[in-house]
Amino acid sequence: MNPLQVCSAVLLTALLAPLAHAQTPVSIQISQGPVVGQQTDTRRFLGLPYAAAPVGPLRWKSPQPAPSWTTPRQATQFGADCLQTVLALFALPGETPGTVKGQEDCLTLNVYTPKDATRQSALPVMVWIHGGAYTAGSSAGYDGAALARKYGVVVVTLNYRLGALGWLSLPALSAEAGGQSGNYGLQDQQAALRWVQANIGAFGGDPAKVTIAGESAGGMSGCAHLASPESAGLFRGVIIQSGLCTSPGNAVTLTQAEARNSRYVTNLGCQVTDLACLRAIDPQKLLSTKVPGLRPASALVWSPVYGAGMLPLQLRDAFESGRFNRVPVMNGTNHDEGRLFVSVASPSGKPISPVLYWGGAGLTVGVANTSRALARYPYRRYGTPALAFATLFTDAVFSCTALRVNQALSKHVPVYAFEFNDPQAATLLKSPSDLPGLGSHHSSSLAYAFQAPVIGLSDPALFTSAQRQLSDAFSGAWMAFVKTGTPDSAWNRFATAQGNVQVFTPTGVQTSLNFAKDHQCEYWLPLNLQ
Repeated sequence: MNPLQVCSAVLLTALLAPLAHAQTPVSIQISQGPVVGQQTDTRRFLGLPYAAAPVGPLRWKSPQPAPSWTTPRQATQFGADCLQTVLALFALPGETPGTVKGQEDCLTLNVYTPKDATRQSALPVMVWIHGGAYTAGSSAGYDGAALARKYGVVVVTLNYRLGALGWLSLPALSAEAGGQSGNYGLQDQQAALRWVQANIGAFGGDPAKVTIAGESAGGMSGCAHLASPESAGLFRGVIIQSGLCTSPGNAVTLTQAEARNSRYVTNLGCQVTDLACLRAIDPQKLLSTKVPGLRPASALVWSPVYGAGMLPLQLRDAFESGRFNRVPVMNGTNHDEGRLFVSVASPSGKPISPVLYWGGAGLTVGVANTSRALARYPYRRYGTPALAFATLFTDAVFSCTALRVNQALSKHVPVYAFEFNDPQAATLLKSPSDLPGLGSHHSSSLAYAFQAPVIGLSDPALFTSAQRQLSDAFSGAWMAFVKTGTPDSAWNRFATAQGNVQVFTPTGVQTSLNFAKDHQCEYWLPLNLQ
């Protein structure tokens, strides 16, 4: 079976799985009105709006109150994905890379609960924020039913505005909003968290027991909520998976973003002060117009901006100084994060050449650091330039920046550091010839954590017996943290002096004191890359 056939089979399985059980309508009352979900071995309430549609005059405005209704609303289908460009790496059968999918009217969430949950249950709640570089992804890609059924928790997955629609900063928008712009996607997440506070009790959840969890851009979002005064009181813990929270190039200030985006608006054909023109532009044009400027390889085109409003401090400054929302944190990465990105670094699909490696290293660490970085990661030692680049990228962008976050946060709150390391992680993605497999690549841990298919990435049906045990341990640690604020009684808090990291492998879970050494953090941390 080729990869496309496998992906199609997994997608079909994921879509048809709920039909394998008898479905019964189930009704509850929330603040907006009555809703009707479905009950099988769990309860699912899908496509619930948590804010008004951010369209027309509400484009690039803070999320507004959600609609209400009196007739029972069917909550049996996912809401629309937020507008995004289909990425080649994650294109599903029938999707063409580079095309636009989704809608602007997309601010919905989904709730998964145990089938016997009632208002009196007061269950712990995990609110999942999807990744996708702030330009792609969907709440529909993550099925929380298995976690709800197995661990007795409530799982919420949410959509938020993406790309230019979620993160555009401009002087005119800042003036309109009292001094800040951009971060609309982050405001959406806050609106969803407030909706959870107001409504989760009706589903059997406890608003005082909410944990934010997210991966990649979702993990970065968790870090931003830690640093945002406007997120205070909306959660009691955060799980950060592969978060890039202080990685190179992602500490953009409002002033920097406004200057860059002014050139982008000019390319759209509008005056930078003409918000009416901008709000009338076809969204496909917004997505297809490139944002000008050269950025580090790890920098996201669209991301949160700092220095004003809801994010007054850079993350590093907030974490170091202790000026953040102080709650327990689980923070972790995958052992081979960079292999996913390097696997698509060569547009031609050919093996990465030494020249391309050198250029990529320069974009990652800066020209001034390139020679020394290449000396520490010589491609002849690794066998191929692709593997050398993947290892360098993993260490510089993910592993050591996560270590820095652990060191800063642990001075003020309990931090539990982890690494996911399955050398042959189950995946639907194809490894290029110049990598010895994708290993524990970026996003590879998600199917293990959710114990459910992650469409386009992986499926527990592919697990070996050892991988199923790994999934139980990994998922169990996450859910223990959601329930209690600690992942395991035998898991010690991170201590900078020890550098202790809990490593999850198919052969078991061990505490490692060599994480910093394994990822050459003695070299990367002093560079203070931004």
